[in-house]
Amino acid sequence: MTIESFIATYGYLAVLIGVLIEGEVVVITAGILAYRQILQLDGVIAVAVLGSILTYQIFFLVGRTQGTRVLARRPRWQARVSRAQRLLERHHTWLTLSYRALFGLRMITPFALGMTRISHWRFLALDVLPALAWGFGFGCLGYYLGQELEPLIARILELESWALSAVTGAALLALAAGFAARRCARG
Repeated sequence: MTIESFIATYGYLAVLIGVLIEGEVVVITAGILAYRQILQLDGVIAVAVLGSILTYQIFFLVGRTQGTRVLARRPRWQARVSRAQRLLERHHTWLTLSYRALFGLRMITPFALGMTRISHWRFLALDVLPALAWGFGFGCLGYYLGQELEPLIARILELESWALSAVTGAALLALAAGFAARRCARG
């Protein structure tokens, strides 16, 4: 099985798991692979959106069910949660729609929202639109980068072939020199 066929077979699962761990980098990379026709862009976007929704639903549910217990064990989160809760008191709808753009508050905001009285269904409904925008935006960015990086990738692959040929040639020369040296030593 080649790397490309492995990615084509398991790539969407890898994107889903990757979004749960490190979202943007994974989706941009998958977008580049879509440009290279290893994955399909619509599949990348769909899986990115699903993974994004799942990630933040998990944080919301942890906040809802375990919020005070988690904060007791992670005192460093308290300041960020307090900041998010202050924003939530005044702007919970807008914050729910925009927290993905708030670096440093992205994971803590759904957690803090889970600790409020906002219903799970309202959070889910408000979370879908930003997840669609996020998945579409980063998937398309990766596709565009794939297009722009194509000449560079082609050059790297060309150099890779040249480098492999050079290493193979050097190895053959070393083998031939070793063989010749042993033959001369025997007389």
